[in-house]
Amino acid sequence: MTVATATKPTAPRKRRTRKVAVKTVKVTRPTVKRPSAAKLISPNRYWSDIKTRWSIHQYELTMLTRDLTKLKHYVYQFTK
Repeated sequence: MTVATATKPTAPRKRRTRKVAVKTVKVTRPTVKRPSAAKLISPNRYWSDIKTRWSIHQYELTMLTRDLTKLKHYVYQFTK
């Protein structure tokens, strides 16, 4: 009669992960330079620019309000 030899269960082989080389990134920031005084606009011109931009803003808001009102009336016709 032969005796069966016990075999050692083998653990699954563990694999090493590859080491990835880390790349360094150099960040360069531009230096801030003061604009020359010759390129600056006058305070009166700056104020008129603000007024113009504000009037454009008001016009756009008025048009948005009109469009939203039209949308509201369009949607309400389906809910009645």
